[in-house]
Amino acid sequence: MELNEAIKQRRVVRKFRPDPIPDDALYKIIDSARWAPSPFNTQPWEFIIIRNQETLKKLGQAAPTAQYLADAPMAIAVVILPIKTKYPFNHEAGEHKYAGAIAVQNIMLTAWELGIGTGWATIDSDKVKNILHIPNEFDVLTVIPIGYSLDSPPERIEKDRLPVDDLMSFEEFNGLSEGRIIEY
Repeated sequence: MELNEAIKQRRVVRKFRPDPIPDDALYKIIDSARWAPSPFNTQPWEFIIIRNQETLKKLGQAAPTAQYLADAPMAIAVVILPIKTKYPFNHEAGEHKYAGAIAVQNIMLTAWELGIGTGWATIDSDKVKNILHIPNEFDVLTVIPIGYSLDSPPERIEKDRLPVDDLMSFEEFNGLSEGRIIEY
């Protein structure tokens, strides 16, 4: 699968088969995450692989809009390490968390390329830290449910996306998005 196709066709998977993910696929997925760009090549992440079903159930309860996490055969918690920097604006801007988000996208795209489904779970970070015994000074960006899809998610179609011309301006803000309120 080509990258552009993976970007356009990747879907959130909420229903999983119980089949385990082979270790070689898991290593490819995590390997792609470690190549994500990060401020000053700090690589401020760690990935916790969760296969224990009781732990997955607890994590599902800590994900208010992603209880399907409990039904996945495994998950990957993305932990962001504390940063001490001589450039405090990098930390204040949240660059280490943005780097983690790029690592998550690499995980999701690589998994999709391998025929494995994922989703981004919005989590209660404090509850997840407690469940996974993560120290307070670390951040948990997300817990990604991962597994083979139970069914075929519908393909994305062009008309479901905003046109490029409606998203892009040159040199300065031109008001394209004024009045566009995002609700979900």
